[in-house]
Amino acid sequence: MKFKKLKIFDDSRKLKALKIIALAFLGILLLWFTFNITGLKIGDTKIVVSAFVDEPIDFVFYLIFVASIVCFILKDTMGKYFLSAFLFFWGVFQFTTYFKTGENIAAYNKTFADTHHIIAASQNTLVKDTYHIFLDIFILFAFIAIMIFLIVTIVSDKKKSQAKENL
Repeated sequence: MKFKKLKIFDDSRKLKALKIIALAFLGILLLWFTFNITGLKIGDTKIVVSAFVDEPIDFVFYLIFVASIVCFILKDTMGKYFLSAFLFFWGVFQFTTYFKTGENIAAYNKTFADTHHIIAASQNTLVKDTYHIFLDIFILFAFIAIMIFLIVTIVSDKKKSQAKENL
């Protein structure tokens, strides 16, 4: 019985480099999101409270994120689509919170009153705490990296199929 060789990287050097870059951004995002699961406190400064204390549903979200990364690593032909969709919806969810008003801003400020803020909280405009600002940045960078990989892969596949047709 022969086993099919697991292929993590495409033969193309460009695609291999883009996948490694995407994985680096995903790794940073995963590490940062892991702090949401475990909690992170530096000295007396609380960066983020453990999701098990505030929002246990985040652990399910964390597992889905890990599964989508594993899917991307092992089978990027479908994993790139799953991961890009996941990051897109996560980003949309995170970025829509910037448009909260009134009571929603007050609720956010109350929930994250004891976490570190780079910029002081405001009653008029939502200003996220340090953890969520960096989370938004890392989601954006990971999404951009995956989208570049996705677009280059599609263009590369199209060129390969056109070359086969011309033979």
